[in-house]
Amino acid sequence: MGLFLEDFWTEVFFLLTTLAILVLSYFHNAYKYWEKRGVPTIKPTFPLGNGDTLLPEGFSVGMLSRKFYEELKKRGEKFGGVYLVTQPNLVLVDPEYVKDILATDFQYFVDRGFYFNEKTDPLSAHLFALDGTSWRNLRIKLSPTFSSGKMKMMFKTVLECCGYMRDYIEDILDKDLDIKEIFSRYTTDVIGSCAFGIECNSFKYPDAEFRKMGKKVFSFGLWRSICSFCIIYFPNLSYHLGVPTNEKDVQNFFRGIVAESVNTRKEQNIKRNDFLQLLIDLKDHSALSLNEMAAQVFLFFAAGFESSSTTMTFVLYELAKHPDIQQELRNEIRKTLDKHQGQLTYEAVMEMKYLQQVIDETLRLYPPLATLNRRCIKDYTLRNTGIKIEKGTSVIIPSLGLHMDPELYPDPEIFNPDNFSEENKKKRPSFVHLPFGDGPRNCIGLSILKNKFYLSVTFAGLRFALMQSKCGIATVVNNFRFSLSPATKPLRLNPNSFVLNTYDKIYLRAERLAM
Repeated sequence: MGLFLEDFWTEVFFLLTTLAILVLSYFHNAYKYWEKRGVPTIKPTFPLGNGDTLLPEGFSVGMLSRKFYEELKKRGEKFGGVYLVTQPNLVLVDPEYVKDILATDFQYFVDRGFYFNEKTDPLSAHLFALDGTSWRNLRIKLSPTFSSGKMKMMFKTVLECCGYMRDYIEDILDKDLDIKEIFSRYTTDVIGSCAFGIECNSFKYPDAEFRKMGKKVFSFGLWRSICSFCIIYFPNLSYHLGVPTNEKDVQNFFRGIVAESVNTRKEQNIKRNDFLQLLIDLKDHSALSLNEMAAQVFLFFAAGFESSSTTMTFVLYELAKHPDIQQELRNEIRKTLDKHQGQLTYEAVMEMKYLQQVIDETLRLYPPLATLNRRCIKDYTLRNTGIKIEKGTSVIIPSLGLHMDPELYPDPEIFNPDNFSEENKKKRPSFVHLPFGDGPRNCIGLSILKNKFYLSVTFAGLRFALMQSKCGIATVVNNFRFSLSPATKPLRLNPNSFVLNTYDKIYLRAERLAM
């Protein structure tokens, strides 16, 4: 229909229909689905089922899945059923079942079950969201586009942006640093240049259009939260009514940038070492449409911008709280730089093992995706049970629940990078550290599975995000000593956000270090 957000009466009809479905579902015993199948269930409550908010700030259940995990684990269950309004979802607790769904029996759970609508919102039809044949076909087209060699070509640009960030911090050492804002400007500059070929210079021009649109992608006002509610709980109806995930001006902005850049480069025979150029080269050799290109570049932006800036913010927050860990990391950075003639090179960054441990531990405590989703595409029986997961059923994997399980991570509330020493990693089962997922549809975990490469644009974007995060952290920790500002309030995580975030700003103080 494509009328949503444009026609008032369509909106009224949509809300009234939603209310009618809620009431009818209640009277038709919608909450008996799992009970009839012998699946342990967390008791739902009308009208949200096991949901806990009418106004989500994203397109997932956020941190709610941790509560599901902890309740089922306390009862000794390996899995259990919940309802999001009236939709039955299966929650996994046992890591072996997580491994089955994400990897071993992946062919039954190819789809994430993420909402997208390519007609009313072409940007939403990217590789992270696409299902079935569409996902496979696009993955095949995109598989060769990203490698370590191509990332190295972009590394010089990342370093330049690190320099802008370092200089900016040095100029405001007498002030409290809004560290998320600083890292967001840094990632905007990196992604703007490496994905779109645009020099943003966000530290000098914080109100530039590219920066404003970047903020808007991840902001949720009242109406967008209502849309999120509809998308999460009534995806089919939302699709038929044309509910978009992105606002119209965001769609027009990103599609316009891609179209303009493609035309300019062709007309002037310009080639750049950026992600858009990789897609342009692909477009010339395969049936990759402009909308497909725009969607993948948008995904690259989203994966590299918010997840990376948020992760770096949490890293600096924990380092400021733990000066001994901060100094240990600084020692490694300086020792590694000495081996590379004082230069922060791609190889130097990849050698910093303790830096990787610090990031992995941060991602354990603050996974960007607190909940992972999969959807069954054909009937499947859980191993060693008679429980059948029917085609179309959604599966919830509580990343944050696994990450905070004391049986897997002793003293899980404590920031401890030694959790990810080689010795300690070997003590844990696989598939219990899932900040971005795992298996063939993973974002950042395995690059090789069963001797077959699964390199997607999602993986590429988040792999790139990890590289820019390492580069940014190494730069600032090498040059400054950070401590918490008194202006920083006790940390409060937003339980409903799609990418895990805080309610309050995190302020740090920085001291310039002698080199």
